[in-house]
Amino acid sequence: MKTLLATTATLAILSVGPAWAQSATEPQVDEPLVEETAPGAVMPSDEAPDTGMSTEMPRADAPAATATASFIGEQQDGNWLTSSLIGLEVTNPEGESLGKVAALEIGPDGQVVSVLIEAGGFLGMGARQVAVPYESVQHVTMTPGEHQLILAATSEDLESAPDFVTLVQKHREEEALRAQQEMGAGQPAAVDPANPPGTAQ
Repeated sequence: MKTLLATTATLAILSVGPAWAQSATEPQVDEPLVEETAPGAVMPSDEAPDTGMSTEMPRADAPAATATASFIGEQQDGNWLTSSLIGLEVTNPEGESLGKVAALEIGPDGQVVSVLIEAGGFLGMGARQVAVPYESVQHVTMTPGEHQLILAATSEDLESAPDFVTLVQKHREEEALRAQQEMGAGQPAAVDPANPPGTAQ
């Protein structure tokens, strides 16, 4: 009986030994800790994703944009208003009427370039516009608010002067010419019955 018990105990120890040795030699791996975050919770500043957008609110004491326009309260002595020039009669030094101011041409720099004069015609019919350099017109102030324009020219000079063509008129003429050319290109060329193509002269 003692021999049987000793043999049984020995077998039990031998069967448990390998399992105990394996569990003792293998390192224990801890499961990763998962931290649950409640919905709507604020992430720490070092873990918040970078969206590329600044969340900084503008400061209340930031200076606002200031207006840069300046204003003038009254007309200065010696200055002319274009409203008083339009329709003003232009004369020559001898007092002969040459026409009336129709418009003023202003350059990109804001300076007046030329004076358009409506000359000729009768009762506004048949009048034509000619332009002269602004510097060639003499401005004379008769009384405050009363002006006179003098041009060293004659009526014959204005009659022989070329008509002034505006950019709008030039554009319309170009459009009309282009339309005429397109219409002509779509129509067959006229054939002279007396001289059909290929007939020797």
